[in-house]
Amino acid sequence: MRRGDEREPAEDCPVCDADGRERRKARRAARREARKREREALKRLPRRERLRAWWRTRPLGLVFAVYLAVYLAAATAISLAVVECLSAWNNGYYEVEVTLAGGRVRRGVVDSGPYIYDPASQELLPASELNLPGDGPYAVFIATGEWGTGSDYVPEEGRTISTLYATTDMVRNGQIRLYDWGLNYNDWYPQEEVLETNNSISAEDLARYDELSRAGRAQTVELFSQMTGVDLEAAFGEGLVSNTAYYAASQQPEGLLPWILALATGLTPVIAYGGLGWFAFRRFYRVHIERPLGELSAAAQRIAAQDLDFSIEPVRGRELGRLSKTLEAMRASLLEAQRELWRTAEERRRLNAAFAHDMRTPVTVLKGTVEMAKMRLARGAEVDERELDTIAGQAVRLERYAQAMSGVAKLEDRPVEREEMAIPELVERLRAHAVEVVAARAGELKVCLEGGHEGGPAASQTAWVDLALVEEVLDNLLSNACGHARERITVLVRAKNGMLDVSVTDDGDGFTPEALRRGCDPFYSENKSAEHFGLGLNISHILCGLHGGSLDLSNAEQGGARVCAHFEIGVDQNPAEGGPKSDDPEVGENPKKRQGGGRGFSRFRREQKS
Repeated sequence: MRRGDEREPAEDCPVCDADGRERRKARRAARREARKREREALKRLPRRERLRAWWRTRPLGLVFAVYLAVYLAAATAISLAVVECLSAWNNGYYEVEVTLAGGRVRRGVVDSGPYIYDPASQELLPASELNLPGDGPYAVFIATGEWGTGSDYVPEEGRTISTLYATTDMVRNGQIRLYDWGLNYNDWYPQEEVLETNNSISAEDLARYDELSRAGRAQTVELFSQMTGVDLEAAFGEGLVSNTAYYAASQQPEGLLPWILALATGLTPVIAYGGLGWFAFRRFYRVHIERPLGELSAAAQRIAAQDLDFSIEPVRGRELGRLSKTLEAMRASLLEAQRELWRTAEERRRLNAAFAHDMRTPVTVLKGTVEMAKMRLARGAEVDERELDTIAGQAVRLERYAQAMSGVAKLEDRPVEREEMAIPELVERLRAHAVEVVAARAGELKVCLEGGHEGGPAASQTAWVDLALVEEVLDNLLSNACGHARERITVLVRAKNGMLDVSVTDDGDGFTPEALRRGCDPFYSENKSAEHFGLGLNISHILCGLHGGSLDLSNAEQGGARVCAHFEIGVDQNPAEGGPKSDDPEVGENPKKRQGGGRGFSRFRREQKS
């Protein structure tokens, strides 16, 4: 094809769209049918095994999602539990012990703040931060809680024992360190001019630092009153509202264990998520990927080594399970082909042995006749014309033997040309052909016709059949029947369930037990002659196999021999209906014609290639 003659495929093709919809519909129907079969198979299992069997056939994506969900839930729970335990352990090194009013001793972690300093009581008061409107870093700190007069601070009722509020005594005793909370700075009061070198505030400098800080920082209490019209000092009390707050921190404990606990607390989520992730995903890979692939790889190696005497069980996972079923089907097909090849080799061995056996008689006759002729010539006598006729007859017989042998060897390569034909027409043509053959071979015999088409759906009214092949088989069966029948031959032609049955019964003596067993062997005959070598039933047997059927020998109940030929003619042989496809390009051009013989033809083709 020249480049100029190339055409772009049509983008909008109604036929293609319809075909695509039909294929998608067929795939959905196949999936629904597969799910139905899976549910039925699960119902047949004991209750304890149902969940395990169901889990083995889940898709790998779903299995991975379940693994991921379990991993995240377990890692989160373990992280929270371990962090809580380590934090409680580590907090024990930062706890302080104080004696409250009434002589009660309390031990716990000091609350970090914020606190404000009350000049009247010279005590730290827990406070709350109230940000001023706007985006500036300004806030007001208001004391919270309940307290008495003087320096006696009383915590709120119901406060847990594990948390304590900072006091000036704790700062003075060195139990905690006090820092500026920040905020409310301005250009005239830099932080570095007030705080000490280490940024901590001692108990002795607290009062002076608080006084200077309140005076030098931004006056947020007055700013809040101007913005909102609320006088916080009047509302909460003088000295309980401030623009300066403090942060309390426990002293760093001595030793390495607190630092180790703090480091372990920070690393716990990393270790939990990383360790459990490695364990979960390694188990997923080993159980659901590595192990099934290992089993499939071992099975493939055994198949490659032609060790086919085993079965491949379905593996975990829906996707890999389908692959295992495909490998099992391939193994079974290869095993069947191997067995068929062995049977073919055995049949050929028997064929050669039978051919060699039957060749002995004409060869012996030829040798004897030649020796007699030589003896006559040695005595000076002439060769008898009868001896020459004997030699010529035996030579013709040898030639026929060779032709028969060649015909049997080439028969298995014969293509099967199937054509579409109405079943009632097929039955009537075969019955008429049977009458014609018997009339030509043995006109004195009576022909009884039986059978017909057993009706069914409209789709079953069509057959895909090689009529010439079927008629050739029928000719062989009728030829044998005409040679043994006394008065009558019964011919039954019936089409049912995608099979064509052609049965020929005579009223002769019937088959002997040995004939029933070896009747289809090549060159087997109880009444051999120079014209008949015992190949009729063997040829018919091969032709039936090419057409996907078989040949059966039996004796009729009322006496006589019966030979029944079966041919596959079902609609599944039609490529348009999704049956086996042919490599012959003619099939694509003419859907009414198909070269090939279904399963039987494929089997014989595999034997020839092997």
